[in-house]
Amino acid sequence: MRGQVLKTDSDDGQGLILGDDGVRYSFSQQQARDGNRLVPGHIVDFVPAGEEARDIYLLGAGHAAAPSAAQPSYVHPANTYSPPMTQKSEGIFTYFLKAISVRYFKFTGRARRQEYWGYVLFSWLVTVMAFVVDVTIMASLSGMASSSDAFFPIFTSLWVLYNIIPGISVTVRRLHDQDLSGWMYLLNFIPYIGWFIVMIFMFIDSRAEPNKHGPSPKYGIQNMSDTFA
Repeated sequence: MRGQVLKTDSDDGQGLILGDDGVRYSFSQQQARDGNRLVPGHIVDFVPAGEEARDIYLLGAGHAAAPSAAQPSYVHPANTYSPPMTQKSEGIFTYFLKAISVRYFKFTGRARRQEYWGYVLFSWLVTVMAFVVDVTIMASLSGMASSSDAFFPIFTSLWVLYNIIPGISVTVRRLHDQDLSGWMYLLNFIPYIGWFIVMIFMFIDSRAEPNKHGPSPKYGIQNMSDTFA
C-alpha cells in the first residue's frame, strides 16, 4: 500500500503514515528499508499490519512540509502540473472478498469504481450459484424438479440477507468518492427513478483530488503542486 509520512518517530512516540485507504499507521524507523531516513512528506510503499506499517520503502520525496527560504513562494501551475497517476488495482475479486469481510461495516472512506462493480459482479454470480444449489437440493428431495409447491430458496435468501450491509457500505463509499454524502443512498427508495440516479454516480470515475473522506483510492495522494494546479 502507498502512503505519505505525516510524522517521523521520535522520543515523543512512533511516526505516522497516512495510507491510501485513509487510515493512519504507526511506524518506527527500523521498518524503513534500504537505509532510508523517513521524514514528513515522503511518499512510501508499505505493508499494513493492523495499525502498524512494516517493510517501508521510500518512493519519493513528496511535498515538503515547509518551503525553504531559497525556493520561490510561487511557481506557475504550468510548470508544476502533472497528470494523476493511477494506483495499482487490488483486483475485482479481492475487492469483492474485502467488501464481504473486512469492509463489511466500513461506511467511511472512498471506493473506486472497480471496487464497486467488482463487488456487484461477484455478488450476483454467487446469488445465481446459490439459487442453482437450492433448486438442485429441492429437486433431489422431492424427486421431481417440477414439484415446487414447498420450494424455498434458503441459501439464496441467506446470501441476499448477508449482502444487505456490504451492499450499502460499498455504495456509500462510492458516493464519498464523488465527494457526495452517503445519505444519497436513500435516493434508491424513490419509486422508479431513484435506483437509476444512484447507478449513474456508480459509473463516474474517481476524483483525483483528496476530499473530506480521504485520498483518492484510484489516484492516491497527490503532491500539493498537482492538487492546486
